[in-house]
Amino acid sequence: MQERENQTGESAEEPRVRVMSEDEARDYQGVTIEERKDSGEQHVEEPHDRYGRADDLRGSGIRIHTFSTAGSMSWLTKAALVVGGAAVVAFLIFVAVPVLFVAAGIGVTAWLLLRFIRG
Repeated sequence: MQERENQTGESAEEPRVRVMSEDEARDYQGVTIEERKDSGEQHVEEPHDRYGRADDLRGSGIRIHTFSTAGSMSWLTKAALVVGGAAVVAFLIFVAVPVLFVAAGIGVTAWLLLRFIRG
């Protein structure tokens, strides 16, 4: 970092600032300061989503992730989705369905016993 003297005579670090490339500017999600080449003035550019709309969820801590096509996902993401799906299916087969059958069996047994006792 370059150092320069401020008005009080103390040295202050000057941050390195550069203009973002078109790709960086398009992909950047934060607030930027745009310089208009014709007038030399600056204005603050509010963050927009990929459809050009202003980001209404700014500062809320909510991020929305979407999956466009399977071809754009990394192999690690695909593997995580497969493992997650397999875990859900295994839970349903080995836990949820047997618990439902046991609960139904207890219910039918209780109903038969009550009917026999009252009967």
